[in-house]
Amino acid sequence: MPSGHQGEVGAPTGPPEAFSRPPNRSQPYTPFEPISLQDMDNIVDYMPRMPLVLVPHDVQHQDWIRFMTDIALAWTGKMPVPPGSRLPRPSTAVADLVDLWNNSFFIPRHVELVLYKGRERRTGPDAGMVDDLPILDDGLDLSESSEEETEDSEADDARYGGYGGYNAGREARRARRAEKKQRRKEKRERRRAREIQKRYQLVVMYAPPATPLRGAPVYA
Repeated sequence: MPSGHQGEVGAPTGPPEAFSRPPNRSQPYTPFEPISLQDMDNIVDYMPRMPLVLVPHDVQHQDWIRFMTDIALAWTGKMPVPPGSRLPRPSTAVADLVDLWNNSFFIPRHVELVLYKGRERRTGPDAGMVDDLPILDDGLDLSESSEEETEDSEADDARYGGYGGYNAGREARRARRAEKKQRRKEKRERRRAREIQKRYQLVVMYAPPATPLRGAPVYA
């Protein structure tokens, strides 16, 4: 997802103006495929641009900027809280904020933002449900490099006599490389599973007209 605003964000004051704007019923609110924004850790420095599919859903750029600003502040622990209240964990603060924006603005416009940790939903009435969305893997490049393959090839050639001993060691080299390739594949899969499991990210989804709301705290 291309990035837009870059830099430190300041704390906004008062409830978002978007909450007091009724949905524009003349908009088509057309369905769209889920869109992954980016890891939560990146949102502070690089605010994702508003997906164009949200334009027919009566979402304006200033609405998106305010939403993403609030999210960045919540993730970094800078969102104002009522006097005497304890500062919530970043993931909890973001989940509550996403629910609030969904209830107050997005869902009436047939849009839902979903916070995921790994493949588990952390927001909405389906919180706790595990989704198998391919887009949740976006941005995880754990593929094997060609340099690794070259190093293994040269090491095996040296072990089995170089190119002069190709005929004698061909089957042994082939078996050894296949074994190494399988071990690397299993290692990458384990590493990918660990990375996905601890990864927080936001996904923009189409919300059908019957999408239920979820209770969320009042905007502070």
